[in-house]
Parts: sequence; C-alpha cells; structure tokens
Amino acid sequence: MEKRIRQFEVLQNEDGMRLDEFLAFKIARFSRSQANTCIKAGAVAITPYRPTKPALKVRHGDIVAISQTMSGDVPQYYELELLSDHPDFWCFSKPAGMTVHPTANIYHNTVTRFVETQLQAQPYVVHRLDKDTSGILIMAKSPDVSKILGEAFLTHKIQKEYLAIVYNADDAYYPGAENHIQIPLGHAGRLLPNMTMGMGTLDAHTEVHCIDTFDKFAKLRLILHSGRQHQIRVHLALTATPILGDKLYFFGEQFYKDFLDQKLVPYYTPFRHLLHAHKISFTWKDETFSFTSPIPPLFDEVYKTPPSDAFFPTGYARLFMK
Repeated sequence: MEKRIRQFEVLQNEDGMRLDEFLAFKIARFSRSQANTCIKAGAVAITPYRPTKPALKVRHGDIVAISQTMSGDVPQYYELELLSDHPDFWCFSKPAGMTVHPTANIYHNTVTRFVETQLQAQPYVVHRLDKDTSGILIMAKSPDVSKILGEAFLTHKIQKEYLAIVYNADDAYYPGAENHIQIPLGHAGRLLPNMTMGMGTLDAHTEVHCIDTFDKFAKLRLILHSGRQHQIRVHLALTATPILGDKLYFFGEQFYKDFLDQKLVPYYTPFRHLLHAHKISFTWKDETFSFTSPIPPLFDEVYKTPPSDAFFPTGYARLFMK
C-alpha cells in the first residue's frame, strides 16, 4: 500500500477551527469521524509543533500534515476514453470506479490526475459523476471556460441523458411507460449525514422513459431537469425502483458504511450501480455539440440475468423489497 503526506496551510478565515473540522473541510469526502481516527492514530502533525487532538484549535499560518495510506488506488487510465479534444474543453467517457478528482482515499485514479500526468495540462472541473457512475464527463481547459460551462450546467442549458437498470419488483414500469419524478430533495443521512440524500426542500425533477423490462428489472432512459446530489439514484429509490448495485440507496447506509470501512460485507452483484451518463448535448460558441458514451457490456449482462440472492446482500436493509 502506498503512503502519501498531504499538507494544508490554515488560512485566515479558518483560524480557530477544530483540527478534525479543519481536515474534514479541506479533504473531499473526509468526515470528522475519519479525521478523529487519523488524529488519534498519530497520522496528523502540525507546525509549529503542538500535541494533536481532535479539539485542538488551528491557527492562521499553521501547516497541518496528514499521512494517508492509499488502498486500491490503481489508475484506470486505459479505460478512460478521450472522446473530444476541443481547444476549450475535453470530453471523456469515464469508467466506473474512477473518481473525478482526488478524495480522502484516492489520489491517482482520478480524471484530473490523468489530465495532469498524461495530457500534461491543468484541468478545471465543470461537473461531476459519482465514482461508480460511468459515462460522459466534460472538463474545461481554463478558469473562464469552466465558469461559463459550469453556469450552463447549473441553468440546465446543457442536456444530460442517463441510462439505468432498476429493480422493478412491483411492475411500476413497462415498455413505453413515462414518469416525471418531482420529489424535493435534501440531506437526510443518519450514519452518513453529509452524503445521503432523501426527501427535503430542494426542487428536483427527473424525467423517466422505460425502454424495456425483463423479469423484475427495467431498463430506463432518464433526463435531468435539475442537478441535485445523487438525484437520479435517490428519486428512483424513493419511488421503489432502486438502481441495481446501488450500495447506498438500495442496500442501505449501514451496508455502505461497512463497505467504506473495509469491513466484511456479504457478496453482492453487480459490483457497481448500473447508472450510465449516456449522452450530453450543448451549444458552445454558436456550435452544437453532442457526445455519446457507449453503454458498458455489464448492463446487458446483468439485465438478462434472472434475479438471485446475490443481488440482495443478507443482513442489511433491502430497502424497497416487498
């Protein structure tokens, strides 16, 4: 396992923060409880030197260093497909398992790291895909382009289309069926409060078209009319048709937390959630662009497989089974 040391300078507006709070603020997807564990394990140091503890107040100008062990951080660069190298942006087809930018446990296996090391360029993140979501990803080549494209995503001037395989136990969907899910969303986690989404007050709209059904599965085409965190995954789960393989919204928070903590969890399949960012369309400098990412073979492999116990890990909440 590889080790790395990350250093962060305490800025003026961060003066007085607790050490665990400061680390959670600085490192993406790094909780205060994870920071507590690292601090108590002696993996965090501060300059000028002071004995570290979670409640220690950091000071403006301090340098906080954290030593992290990188587990399974293997680049998937050979699976990342560059679909377009435009003067202003790149368009990639991202594989499942690769993150967009570094997180608490992943440094190398990211799209931004690929751009830095393989393309020898500076990437600017415009939008994101979850680690297990495959498909189309746009990355800007300058801050100005990033700002304009980012605003286009926020105002829904960029059209995004997804494909998903869901558990259709109650035959909610049939070929040709359409649905508009407009359930407001918000943070609703118990074990993972900053990650898990549920019903809330933020407007959210997902348009659903059923392409086909097989046994207790349905193949869906989804169009986003808003961009809330985990929107498609949450909307489908809340309407009792969760995405196959979704460790958080199908199997439940306890399963996902145990998975993140590298505890032994029951065998499950598929190994990723079956959500794919299939198509993206937008206008840039009076030119219309449309990019499509091929559907991973795994989707059809799973779709034509009759459901078995392997789809539903025992010992955890099978949230939407009846």
